[in-house]
Amino acid sequence: MPAEIVDSHCHLDFPDFDTDLPDIIARARAAGVTRMVTICTRRARLARVHDIVATYDDVTFAYGIHPMSAAEEPLITVDELITAARHPKMVGIGETGLDYHYTADSAEVQKTSLRLHIEAAQETGLPLIIHARAADDDMAAILTEGYRARPYTCVMHCF
Repeated sequence: MPAEIVDSHCHLDFPDFDTDLPDIIARARAAGVTRMVTICTRRARLARVHDIVATYDDVTFAYGIHPMSAAEEPLITVDELITAARHPKMVGIGETGLDYHYTADSAEVQKTSLRLHIEAAQETGLPLIIHARAADDDMAAILTEGYRARPYTCVMHCF
């Protein structure tokens, strides 16, 4: 019996995949991928993600604002994330975090955004999906601060 493979981080909603998404899913399944978590990183893409997870039984999703986009969009609210988490196929909060490699100029907004995502993870019990690049000290401090206030789980996707 072959091992089950879970793709815990894909972006099936990216426009690059719009024309051949059924083929991409079929190739993944043929390669032994039994479940996929597509990560929604922008509000404007959430409806598309909902369409994808409604179409494919083996695809679930996570939702949040990517740290590299945090300064481009209004801050997400805890209530917005909690409301989104009511969807039966939402399995994570994020991709969130800190990226000082490309977007150090928005560090303060990223920190605020990360804290909001942490609070939503604490409220919903869903794991955070963390993107951390060139921000180790701030990331460790914020994750620790949040965990000490109220434990939560996370997946370190990029670090």
